[in-house]
Amino acid sequence: MPAGMARRRRPNGRHKPRTPVNLVYRTIRATGGPTAVARLLGVSLPTLARWRRAGRVSDAAAVLEWAGALAPDPAAAYRLARRLAGLPAKRRATSA
Repeated sequence: MPAGMARRRRPNGRHKPRTPVNLVYRTIRATGGPTAVARLLGVSLPTLARWRRAGRVSDAAAVLEWAGALAPDPAAAYRLARRLAGLPAKRRATSA
């Protein structure tokens, strides 16, 4: 093995892959809880619970309003809105 290269570890069956982070759940907590989010967006708590279970927000207007309330920077609000809607993060353009 060449110097400087780390050995690859073999899986041993005990380690399980990490479950993906539920961004909707985390964003609800960051906004102040389910009641605050429902009041902010004008949606019911069952609707909010459905979005949390799905892991994405299906209402486009709610996505934009929620992201705008949490991230005052337009670029950060756009990234958050994409992730809340369940879309993949946009790749950043590299300068040549």
